[in-house]
Amino acid sequence: MHPTKSAGLALIGYGLLTFVAFGWNAPGGEYDEQTVTRFISSGHMWAAFGWAYLGILGTLCLLVFGLRIRDEVGASRDLVTGLTTIGTATSLVGWFVTGGLAVSAAEGGGPVRDDLAHSVVYTLSEIGNLLAVCSPALCAGIVAIVLARTGRMPRGLGLVSVVAGVCGILAPFYFTYFVFLLWTLVAGTSLAVSRRPAALQRVDQVVAA
Repeated sequence: MHPTKSAGLALIGYGLLTFVAFGWNAPGGEYDEQTVTRFISSGHMWAAFGWAYLGILGTLCLLVFGLRIRDEVGASRDLVTGLTTIGTATSLVGWFVTGGLAVSAAEGGGPVRDDLAHSVVYTLSEIGNLLAVCSPALCAGIVAIVLARTGRMPRGLGLVSVVAGVCGILAPFYFTYFVFLLWTLVAGTSLAVSRRPAALQRVDQVVAA
């Protein structure tokens, strides 16, 4: 499979798996006592860690995307590789922070669940969410802008990529994050169904000019 196509599939995988894993409702956003209580309950451990591993699988797709698309961005190759590597690494830490909170509460039993302030659980989970979801979105958002500026996408998709890239960078504001996620599906599909390498398209453009 050509790198451009596999990059597209990896980008789709990153968007879909991250969206599903993010919906597991780890404490974050507006504080809710019931959410925190449920999250650290003993019966929630396996579900919490399972969702975390799904998120980990998704963020590894981001790394694959970066490695497969880097040959299509010319002089920005090292930048794209570095950004997707950083985004993947910080995201892995974040997923283990949020999943590890639930596991710690379950394995520690009453002494941990009863003595650990819910405000602390919320704070650590919020930090974990920022690392797991917003950090890679910021890095991938910059990559989206790079792809658009280097002409590796159709003009219309390039403009959308710039907007989506800014939304990824601003992911901590939450509502922009879903615009960015939608882009991962649209851009990923465009790359995956591409009939020929982007490099060949650029050659045609140069010849036509």
